[in-house]
Amino acid sequence: MAITILMIIYTLLSCGIGWYFFSHRRKPFLLFHPESSPELSRVLTVGGILLMVIGVFSAAATIVNNTIFISVILLVGVIAIISLQLILLHWFPKG
Repeated sequence: MAITILMIIYTLLSCGIGWYFFSHRRKPFLLFHPESSPELSRVLTVGGILLMVIGVFSAAATIVNNTIFISVILLVGVIAIISLQLILLHWFPKG
């Protein structure tokens, strides 16, 4: 029961962060300005779509309730989010 609730929260977070990235690919957010950098806009587009796809797969994993499928989706999601954070460091304002 607890795994199901946590997976629902994970699904919502993944889809929410993915939609946030995708919707902010042409306007400033936090400290980033993707409107002035086409590469950053592309990263946000790909990252947003990737996180929304991971959210869809995590919803499927929650419905199927297969432990291995859930573990794989969580691992892929964590790797994707960490990768996006490390890539976004390139555009982090210095000084």
